[in-house]
Amino acid sequence: MSPESGHRWRNLSVAFGLFAWVLLGHGALPFAAMPTLGQALWTTGFSTSFARGGLFNLYAHNFGLPAPAPIAFGLPGAYPAGLFIAAGLHPGDAYAAVLWLWLAIAFWGARRVGYHLGLSSPMASLAAAVWLTLPLVWNHAHYSMLSMGFALLPTYFLAPLVLVRRPPLTLRDRLRHAVAYAVTATLAMFMDGYTFVFFAVAASLLLIWTLATEITLRRAILLFGLPLHALSLAVAGKLYTSYVGRTGFAVEPLEAFRGWGLDLRFLAIPTTGTHWLFDVIGLSESRSTVEQFGDASVWQTTFLLPLVLLGLFAFWRTRNRLALVFLVTALFGGYMALGPSVKLHHTRPLAMQSQPNPLMPAELAGPRTGNGFLSKHLPGFKNMRASYRWMGLSALGFWLLVLLWLAQPGERRRYVVLLLILLANTPQLQVKWQTDIDYRNNLRTLDTALLDDLRSQLKQQERVLFLPFGNDFIVNYLASRLDVRAYNIGGDKNLAMARAQWPTTLQQFEMRRIDPGFVPRIQKVLEQERDVDVVILPYFDMLWAAHHWPCGEQHLAKCPDEIAADLAPTLRALQATPGLQILPRERYILVRRGN
Repeated sequence: MSPESGHRWRNLSVAFGLFAWVLLGHGALPFAAMPTLGQALWTTGFSTSFARGGLFNLYAHNFGLPAPAPIAFGLPGAYPAGLFIAAGLHPGDAYAAVLWLWLAIAFWGARRVGYHLGLSSPMASLAAAVWLTLPLVWNHAHYSMLSMGFALLPTYFLAPLVLVRRPPLTLRDRLRHAVAYAVTATLAMFMDGYTFVFFAVAASLLLIWTLATEITLRRAILLFGLPLHALSLAVAGKLYTSYVGRTGFAVEPLEAFRGWGLDLRFLAIPTTGTHWLFDVIGLSESRSTVEQFGDASVWQTTFLLPLVLLGLFAFWRTRNRLALVFLVTALFGGYMALGPSVKLHHTRPLAMQSQPNPLMPAELAGPRTGNGFLSKHLPGFKNMRASYRWMGLSALGFWLLVLLWLAQPGERRRYVVLLLILLANTPQLQVKWQTDIDYRNNLRTLDTALLDDLRSQLKQQERVLFLPFGNDFIVNYLASRLDVRAYNIGGDKNLAMARAQWPTTLQQFEMRRIDPGFVPRIQKVLEQERDVDVVILPYFDMLWAAHHWPCGEQHLAKCPDEIAADLAPTLRALQATPGLQILPRERYILVRRGN
């Protein structure tokens, strides 16, 4: 073996070893584990329904009636999962396989960014592993393809970076750049809205900064780069709105942006159970929704102090034009992540802790940041209620600064710093690995305990209504696997789109509530209007049971025995209603028209 060949094999070994570490941290291993349950059920519900409709079908026909349902985000994950399901994989394994696929692409893309900034192959692989093991990436698994959006941010950024580092000189180069840029923008748009905006902002800053500071590149940026950037974003947006059938969704109040804003304490001190190293040395603290605003993702994903400090040091060491635009990117992302108000260990007053509410009034926070105007009025920005997620843009900027510093000649063994960050970002692997295995086993248990029984009671293509309805994650999975047609659907945005088209009587049912007209309406939709063939009253929470079957570990919802007791009066009322056929089962009540 020649020295050159041996060198190549060593580089490949380093890359594959680090990528295996990434997969272990994410829990994305088909036939062994998957990193979430609820989002896997939600996504693969679409995937299974896509697969039933043929190779070119991009809409779900098994839930979200009466119209075919587009997936609000995550199409680049759901569609290939459908292909895996059509090939014979179980949905859980198909979901893990898709994550494996996108993580591989993300690892490749992050390495390519390193190459373009001057890193060696091993250092580029290490830098890619550092990015993909940030808790901002792996700990968003419970938000499905948002996690992959964060993972792919460096890959998205590759398109504008190559454009300014290697401007196209020939027609062939321009065509190649145009295709790559358009595909990147479209992928980002359909994968996740948050990270699409981060890509748009980071790329805009880079192109505008290059236009202002690089005289030799001004003509190429002005006549080709900026028009291509704007056109790609516009086309991606148009394709998305054409697919989902609407141009926007309801805008949340600023109290939501504030509640999901970054508390500076979360940035500086990790949450217990997230980073094993800081748990071991006692530098983490316990947090919960009882005392914090927002939800767990706000404080479990935003500890980035090592990367921030290293990024600031890297800027001080490099201080060139490219470093400055990366710093601006990082600081702008951090500024927007704060939300409308500064927060530093701001918790709920005792009077509010008995009934946790993610929204945060202005009077309970610190000084206003001024970005509330952008969050309230600017297109794109006003739909990003989870303000803390802007830390993805900030992390990208600091990560790029670190890469610039690593590429500088001089000091050696800088890889030790990256290894320390990689170590610091590592979750409690034994606990996480067991949890990810349990998710897959939990899905198999759900199949046995519920899916098989429902299959024995329902006919394919029957129109089904689960009541009382809500954000019914589990229905996506059940309806598509059973090949029935349900009015229910999981996802706030998808539910809003579906409910707007429901028949009038169905629209009169209240979310997650049984009111006095509940039983008469069931009789009406079954017997008189006949919009529904079967009504099912489940003894499980259709949102939280999807995250941990049959009820949430943290008691976020009632368990089957409690729900059955609550539904007992409704069951008696249904049994006393003429013209209905009632079939109580272990996990649900099934209601049909009488013979």
